[in-house]
Amino acid sequence: MKAKLTILKAFLGVAILAFLVSFSAQRHACKELKDIKIKIDHESGTYFVNDSLVRILIDGNKLKVSQIPLGNLNISEVEQTLNKSSFIKKSEVFQNIDGEMSVEITQETPVARVNTGEDEYYLTKELTKIPLSNLYSAEVMLVGGKIEEEDFKGLNELLKFVMADKLLKKHIIAVKKQQPNSFILLVNKGDYIIEFGELKDFEKKFEKLKLFYNQYLGKVGMNYYKTINLKFNNQIVATKRNSDE
Repeated sequence: MKAKLTILKAFLGVAILAFLVSFSAQRHACKELKDIKIKIDHESGTYFVNDSLVRILIDGNKLKVSQIPLGNLNISEVEQTLNKSSFIKKSEVFQNIDGEMSVEITQETPVARVNTGEDEYYLTKELTKIPLSNLYSAEVMLVGGKIEEEDFKGLNELLKFVMADKLLKKHIIAVKKQQPNSFILLVNKGDYIIEFGELKDFEKKFEKLKLFYNQYLGKVGMNYYKTINLKFNNQIVATKRNSDE
C-alpha cells in the first residue's frame, strides 16, 4: 500500500511539474518582445552596420518582430533576413525568458576599394564584392583598372604584405592594373611609380623594394627616379628622371 502511495505521489508530482512547465511556456509564448539588445563588432574598426540599420532590417515591413508574440518568433528567419545584408557576414540571434532578444552582428571586413571605371565596390577578406556604403567609408587601399575576379586572390595577398609592413604601408597608397597580368603601385610621397608586374613573388619583390628604399631613395630623394621596376629576378631596374621633368 505504501509503495502504491509513493508511486501515486511521484506521478502527481511529475504531472504537476509538467503542468507548471507547460503553463509557464504558454505564458512566455504569449508575451510580446520587450526589448532588442544589439551587439556589433565595431571594435574591428568597421562601421558599415549600426543599431538603426539592424532594427530596420528585423522590425521592418516583412518581419515586425516587435509585434510578434514570442511563441511565434522565428529566430532562423530573423538571422536569414540579417544575413541578406551585403555588409553582414554573420548574425546570431537569441531570446531569453524575460522577453528580450539579443542580436550579435559580425560585419564584412573590406581590404580594398576597387574602381574599375564602370563599377566601384569593396573587396572583402573572403574575396567577395560588397557595395559602397552611405553610412561609412572604409580607410583601405585603393585599387584601379579593369579588375576581374581572377585578380582578387593575388590582390589580397599583395595587400596583406603591404599592410603588415610599416615601411610599405607608409609609402604605398594604391594599386592599379595597367594591362592583363601587369600592376603598378602608386605612392604618397614622390613622383614615381613602382612597376610590380604579375601578382606573384610578393616576398622577393617587396624585399628588393625595401632594400632600395633604405639604401638609395633615402639618400637621393623621392623624386630622383621616375620608375622602379620589380619585375626582374634578383635586381631592380630604376629609371632616373630627366633634369627637365
